Amino acid sequence: MASQASTITDSIPATCSQQYRVEGSGPLIVYVAGLDGTGQLFFKQSSLLELAHRVVTFRSRDTGPFTYDDLTDDLAAILRDLGESKAIILGESFGGTVALNFALRYPQMVERLVVVNSFPRFRGRLRIRVAVALASGLPFRLLWPFRRLASAFGLFIDRVNREDRRLFWKAIRKVGGEGYARRLQLIAELDIEHRLSEIQAPALFIAGDRDLLVASRKEALAMAARMPNSRVKVIKGAGHACLLGSRVRVADLLEQ
Repeated sequence: MASQASTITDSIPATCSQQYRVEGSGPLIVYVAGLDGTGQLFFKQSSLLELAHRVVTFRSRDTGPFTYDDLTDDLAAILRDLGESKAIILGESFGGTVALNFALRYPQMVERLVVVNSFPRFRGRLRIRVAVALASGLPFRLLWPFRRLASAFGLFIDRVNREDRRLFWKAIRKVGGEGYARRLQLIAELDIEHRLSEIQAPALFIAGDRDLLVASRKEALAMAARMPNSRVKVIKGAGHACLLGSRVRVADLLEQ
């Protein structure tokens, strides 16, 4: 298996210094992380995908007033840095909103779109406003007990095993407060539902039917109805952390 770690330099703005990692060989698939932004929570899926793909993971921007344009530009820069004209783009939760925006801004660079437990507009308006206010106004360490409780419940729903839970907690302890708050702000501002019909790339929507954070099944069906070349896979019993559980195997779904 090939392994490569690179730093993006010339092809992206000087304010962005994230690194990306490439594992495996074959067609390129790029994972866009959720709210954590670490890129480290794809390990359960990447081990299988690497048998037939080059899998790219990367850490999202964590500082500055970045926008969806910045995040999609960073994603395009990774492809250019690798000398690729297009790739399979897989976005989870918040990463799914980045993937959708990327498909709108860089349609020629999307071989296929895979969106997991995501949305084009967050329906719980009061909930997201409260989340933004708390994340922006409180020291990040004071939010940790609430985030830990919510995450622990989500991991329980998806039956994430002990070792994988340990890796999860290790990864999210590296999440920066500034980047986390900014990602919540972007979710609060997001509304691209009316533009979904512009996305022509083949799309696969994966949704857990026990997702307590997002009405993923409903959102997936609604998005697919607006996009001309898409399908939906609803995973029974799966929650928001389904990519860390045993019910979802992205490698198998891509082969179907």
